[in-house]
Amino acid sequence: MTPAVPAPLQRPVESTQKAKTRPTAAARVKSLIHAMPNGVVLLDSRGFVREVNNEALRLLGEPLLGARWRDVIDRAFRPQADDGHEVSLYSGRRVRLDISSLSPEPGQLIVITDLSETRALLARISHLQRLTAMGKMVASLAHQIRTPLSAAMLYSEGLQRENLPPEQQHKFARKLNERLQDLESQLNDMLLYAKSGEQQPVGHIRALSLMEKLAQQIEAIAQQHEVTTAFQVDVDDAMILGNETALQGALQNIIVNAIHASKAGTKVEVHTFCENDLLKIEVIDTGCGIAKNDLSQIFTPFFTKKQHGTGLGLAVVKTVIHAHQGHIDVESELGVGTKFQITIPLVTSKESSTRGASDES
Repeated sequence: MTPAVPAPLQRPVESTQKAKTRPTAAARVKSLIHAMPNGVVLLDSRGFVREVNNEALRLLGEPLLGARWRDVIDRAFRPQADDGHEVSLYSGRRVRLDISSLSPEPGQLIVITDLSETRALLARISHLQRLTAMGKMVASLAHQIRTPLSAAMLYSEGLQRENLPPEQQHKFARKLNERLQDLESQLNDMLLYAKSGEQQPVGHIRALSLMEKLAQQIEAIAQQHEVTTAFQVDVDDAMILGNETALQGALQNIIVNAIHASKAGTKVEVHTFCENDLLKIEVIDTGCGIAKNDLSQIFTPFFTKKQHGTGLGLAVVKTVIHAHQGHIDVESELGVGTKFQITIPLVTSKESSTRGASDES
């Protein structure tokens, strides 16, 4: 039977064992800290640095050991407005700080992760993506411009022939003019797309006046294609807030597309009405329709199935409608027709009176 150790003698033995193991545990922790790839800073209960590793020294610089953490922050950190969950250093590097308690011991553990290389890699990837997109855009623009330009040059050469009959001269001149108009239209689309993301001046727009102007602009185009347009406007004194020129151009684009998709002798309907503080404009045709696989791409820049076109028209339309806090939907079926619905918030009487008061002040 093992004799019991008296309590007064047992405590000194336990204390001696703890004292022997404490240096070993501390050495292990210190070794682990210095082996970590992240910067590590240990603070004591008063906020002074009591242990650091080489990575922390590389990121934060000297002096560090024994320094007050607040002084280190003032010396090494340079917060920026766009830091978010990251912090900028005076060296230009960006780091992430993870802070935790050393419980049950007093103090804190700070782990510093250098994100500079990750951010640089992401920036390079983003740059390459922009270059790729730019390359696709330039290739698309070159292809779209080359077609009408080549045709125009061909007709121009034809006009230079000697003894060309008057009928041929008239035909070549008309074809040349058509190709130049195609080229101008494509360049206008490109300019509209480039400007569609810019801030535009806004003001109150009377929905009735907007639709009346559209009907007048569309009339000649509809007659040229032998298509009837029927405008049904039920808006009273409804007002919207936006840029009339941009909005008029976007709506005209949709209606002209509907006319081009329609056969001679058919009708394009344009319904305008108010519903739940929203202005709704529906453009309905009974033309060729859009394939189901293409519906999700029609608003994508440079997507087109037309022989002559940039594929920018509907991309501009979507950008303009969204800039007016609106939404655009499309339903279509091949051989049946297409319906576009544009929804734009109305200016309520309260908003109108508030704006009027601010304008007078």
